[in-house]
Amino acid sequence: MRIRNPKIKRALMTGMACLSTVIAVLSFTLKLPQAFLDGQNSLSVLAAGLTAPDGARNLFAQRAPENTEAQSQLGQETAGSQPSQPKESSSSASPSSQASSSQASSSESASSSQPEEPSENSENPGGEVPYTGGPLEEGEAAYPINEVQIGPSGTQYENFSIKSTCQTQIDIGAELAKRPDVNIQKNGEPEVLIMHTHTCEAYLDIDTGQYPESFYPRTTDERYSVVAVGDAITQTLNNAGIGTLHDKTIHDNPSYNGSYYRSEQTVKDDLAEYPGIQVVLDIHRDALGNNETGKTKPTFVVDGKKAAQIMIIAGCDDDGTWEFPDWEYNLRLALQIQQTAETMYPGMTRPMNFCPSQYNMHLTHGSLLIEVGTDANTIEEATYTGELLGNVLASVLNQLQG
Repeated sequence: MRIRNPKIKRALMTGMACLSTVIAVLSFTLKLPQAFLDGQNSLSVLAAGLTAPDGARNLFAQRAPENTEAQSQLGQETAGSQPSQPKESSSSASPSSQASSSQASSSESASSSQPEEPSENSENPGGEVPYTGGPLEEGEAAYPINEVQIGPSGTQYENFSIKSTCQTQIDIGAELAKRPDVNIQKNGEPEVLIMHTHTCEAYLDIDTGQYPESFYPRTTDERYSVVAVGDAITQTLNNAGIGTLHDKTIHDNPSYNGSYYRSEQTVKDDLAEYPGIQVVLDIHRDALGNNETGKTKPTFVVDGKKAAQIMIIAGCDDDGTWEFPDWEYNLRLALQIQQTAETMYPGMTRPMNFCPSQYNMHLTHGSLLIEVGTDANTIEEATYTGELLGNVLASVLNQLQG
């Protein structure tokens, strides 16, 4: 469902914000007695959560500051939210904060170290999330969109680049020379899994050069979300004879917090049902820029048609705190995809984000996270990239048969 009337859009957004505030206040009321029992430290955390920007909305989110080190030629690229430390296991009394723009405590725990998600929107009222990214209505406020092709930065290797925040130093050439731990059989069974931790991440409908103020960049309408991108990747791979399963389970609605825990269980369930799966791709869309300076839209052109640039994220575990000992295997696959993408479609990739994180990549040696465009890209640009990415993956995986 698409809402075009700006008054209705604003009323919807206001109602959602009010409901989120009520939820936060109720949560605070429930937590306050325990805070008195736990002492001054708990009270300090509660107070900090309420006085920080968006504190009411994010009070009980397990988050840590975003990593904004990765800079594009515009000085705007953020490389996505990065966890500063892993979340402690369920046996811990006080789980660590995770990646976000706010810091607070939460009682949520899991059996393994997990990153948390960025704080684009931490809670939703639940149910259907209508799509609001249609054409601008007359008189509707909008923000500028800065369209760019994000170029190389960080460490350059042949035709691609990597931005690393890991302490571990890698020999890119040596890792590229090593075969990823993937052996494609083409036996008719699923060998690739496409899924989405943030299933509701959405794109604009059309390219107007402006970003509507009323656009809420998340939706349960699969026609305008990362699900449509996943469909394009899946169809391309299946057409190439590589069995691919697309799991469209929603993990970020009604609650954004805990999305990675829920998606981890989804992947585990799929691996149990389809043990032949060797590659798991968590397809996201990024968000760059801001309302004041403009939203950033990364694009490249193939055959005269615009597509959304991608960013591949590969994790490392410098000291074992992420419980991700086999990260080198994932990196090898990421490097092959990055190099092949730039060979087949120059300009397709932003610098690879090599960072101390896990993002559920520990589940297989072929698990990666890929950001396709931003919320300023159109759904047409993003799905076109899905087709191109499917071609890239088919080329890489065909070299990894047997």
